[in-house]
Amino acid sequence: MELLDIKNISSSWGIEISNFKKLSERATLVFTTDEEKFIIKRKDNLEHFNSELKLIGLLRSKNFFTQFPLYNKQGELSVPYQNSNFAIYNYLEGSTFGAEESLLNPKIPNLLGETIANLNKIMASADFLREFPSKDLYQLVYGFAVKEIIKVDPSEELQNVYQQVEEEIKNLVNILPKQLIHRDAHIHNIIFDNNSLSGVIDYEIVEVNVNIFDICYCSTSILSEVFTNEKLRGMWINFVANLVCTYNQVNPLSDSEKGSIWHVMLCIQSIFMAYFSSNEDIYKINKAMFQWIYENRNNLERKILLNVN
Repeated sequence: MELLDIKNISSSWGIEISNFKKLSERATLVFTTDEEKFIIKRKDNLEHFNSELKLIGLLRSKNFFTQFPLYNKQGELSVPYQNSNFAIYNYLEGSTFGAEESLLNPKIPNLLGETIANLNKIMASADFLREFPSKDLYQLVYGFAVKEIIKVDPSEELQNVYQQVEEEIKNLVNILPKQLIHRDAHIHNIIFDNNSLSGVIDYEIVEVNVNIFDICYCSTSILSEVFTNEKLRGMWINFVANLVCTYNQVNPLSDSEKGSIWHVMLCIQSIFMAYFSSNEDIYKINKAMFQWIYENRNNLERKILLNVN
């Protein structure tokens, strides 16, 4: 979008824009002439947006901090513009933790674990699950990801790994508790201000899936940023153990969930490998992460069980 487009959109809210910064394909940070900041987001599907609003309303009713869209001058939460719809959200003051910082500061896994646990507890109480897509993690991996991976990387070693863990993953996915999850709970969507939560953002891809997906996704998002640094990579398992421990204190995990962290991480890496199968460099780093997590099963599970039990 150009500045003129942003001004046209924001005029429905009576906001005068002086400058902007593109954050992603769907989100733009805007600066007003009064030196205020807001986020403009593109909403391609109003039905999904309405479901998102219902979830945000539930979170706010439970005093959980998050972004919320603002009503415009017509009393609406979005406006149509050039074959799409746009909403404006309040800007949350604060910053996100960096991956290296998250490994070096022992307070951070506790803050992240507590935040995701509280988020998942509230989302588990939602009675409108049918408004969100429901995903089968086993089918995502073996019905989609593995097939895409084999197209570009038909290595016997990789196929043997998938054969070895398939029955375990299939059985665990069938028994793991499922609920609404954030689905994108990486460290850059969790904002803090002086170690106090400012809010969790971006609920565009919320879905029904296994409960522990969010803590596993948060963990692998950090590993992806430090993986090439051997020292930091070695610290990551302790980070995961502390994250899971704090999560469990706030939102207790079942024995099956505690024993499935490793499996869900492999599933997440497989999905990333499939998604980036056409990008050789990104595929290689995600494959290396997959193999490293696979090889470190005993160390990871031992650390988790020592901290959680």
